[in-house]
Amino acid sequence: MIVYNTYFVYENKGAYTLEIEYEYYWKDETYENPFEDDLHIEKVELNGIDITTFYTDFLCDVFHEEVWEHAINNKYK
Repeated sequence: MIVYNTYFVYENKGAYTLEIEYEYYWKDETYENPFEDDLHIEKVELNGIDITTFYTDFLCDVFHEEVWEHAINNKYK
């Protein structure tokens, strides 16, 4: 199954908003196949400005676990 969603980070009392749009794919485990999942970042905006390349180069490691957890917790919504 594939889910498209957005993870938001609001910091400094709303001084900036980071929006991370992602695609989360998962396939449930069966007798023949193990569970598999994958997370792909589609687009990242900081206060409406596209910073996807900057995010990929410098911030991905900072937010990866949070976005992954958000994707898993919201995959059925």
